[in-house]
Amino acid sequence: MIRRSLLLITLLLTTTISYSLEKVNQRLLDYAKACPKVKTSSVPSLVGYLKAGAVSDAQIVEVFCYWITENIGYDTDKLNGKNSATSSNILSKRKGVCSNYAELLQEMCTSARIECYSVDGYSKGYSYVKNKTFTKADHAWNVVKVKGKYQFIDLTWASGYVSFDKNVHTFHKKLDIKEIFSDSNYFALEHLPADPRWQLRIHPITINGFNQNDSVNAMLKTHLSYYNYNDSIRTYIQADSIHQIVLAAEGAYRFNPISATIRNLASAYYNFAWYNCDHFSDVSHFDLAIIWYNKAIVYYGKLNNDDGKKWINNAQKGIDYCNFKLKELIKPK
Repeated sequence: MIRRSLLLITLLLTTTISYSLEKVNQRLLDYAKACPKVKTSSVPSLVGYLKAGAVSDAQIVEVFCYWITENIGYDTDKLNGKNSATSSNILSKRKGVCSNYAELLQEMCTSARIECYSVDGYSKGYSYVKNKTFTKADHAWNVVKVKGKYQFIDLTWASGYVSFDKNVHTFHKKLDIKEIFSDSNYFALEHLPADPRWQLRIHPITINGFNQNDSVNAMLKTHLSYYNYNDSIRTYIQADSIHQIVLAAEGAYRFNPISATIRNLASAYYNFAWYNCDHFSDVSHFDLAIIWYNKAIVYYGKLNNDDGKKWINNAQKGIDYCNFKLKELIKPK
């Protein structure tokens, strides 16, 4: 998703804003620009070069951001009705969509042993219409921890903007420093995580508050009750990757129980069940898989459509398989 510039101008008139990163570090930017092509064939190689030019974790993340914004363009192919890039070839294609930007930064930070997460959410970007109900999360960005503090980064919007002329979308590279280590109130004007833990607020903004208001102060008047996001993030960090998917889906569903989040939750439960019966061969894991397949069936049923019915059938087959394996395990030798 790409920023809609006129909306930003309107929003800036309605709130007082400060930024965590106020100006470009020209030395780091020049260092990122000078990265030899041979160093960009893989994430570890690229990270090794860029890290050498930084003196702190904050600078490491900053120089990562400069390299990405300088070298990765927004993939307008999908907007123009063509196939778009995927995260697996973003370094070679040098273009991607919002999820690709976020996943690349996360992979680079992980390689550098810096805490970083890719966050899906709702945005006031290219296709946003005020007061129109969001039907799904439409954007992705990052939350990164430097100097002991979580910070917001949106490298898609930091990289430039898209214009539309003669029925063609065109990407224009233009570094927007405000989207790197953004102030939380500035960021909240146009970004709302699907999972409220990533708002980093003890009183999270509601989906309606976000959609109906153009200032953070107004948004906060309709906030949720007290939310211990530190504990929530700690639980998330301590979980393995497949549990993290479940936690994120549960958080997104509770926050905004629409068709898209119901389906994502059902899929998370289904995949967790499948993982347990596919990767293990003991009674406890087959029992666990049956429990989670049944959870998936409940939420696929809420969809009340053919897609839901198809996956209910698949989940029931999974239950039948688990029961078959259980009988094999417990029958007398």
